[in-house]
Amino acid sequence: MSYKLLVLAIGLVQLIRSAECGRNLAELRAANYPPDFLMDLFKNESAVCHNETYVSEETIVRFRDDEDFEGTPELGCYLFCIFREKNFWINSRNELHLTKALEIVPVDFEQQALKMGLKCLKVKGDDNCARALWYHNCWKKSSPAHYFLI
Repeated sequence: MSYKLLVLAIGLVQLIRSAECGRNLAELRAANYPPDFLMDLFKNESAVCHNETYVSEETIVRFRDDEDFEGTPELGCYLFCIFREKNFWINSRNELHLTKALEIVPVDFEQQALKMGLKCLKVKGDDNCARALWYHNCWKKSSPAHYFLI
């Protein structure tokens, strides 16, 4: 009887620990990922959208690296701002223009980006910020090792 209680207690402790924080996605990425040129593609828009939405760097890093953190409304508005500034958003349909977004993806990453994009076509959300956040959550779940947020 005491052995069963010990096993149950150990299992419960592990369950609680795993619930505290999701897997660290940074550990799944290659050391040189994302490449500098990819970071540079969004540098200007990132600065504009930081100023517009006041999303914290801590929130961005947590979303990028914590598998279970699904973001905040402010983060969603930051992500929508990036899409809007890059002209990736179709206003009439309130959704991402996936083809336009894929045009900037280097050939080396094309197949992976396409796989991620095709898994995330049925957007959900009540407004553009929620919808932008939904896309990023979907991409992060579909390919955690390749997802990165600037």
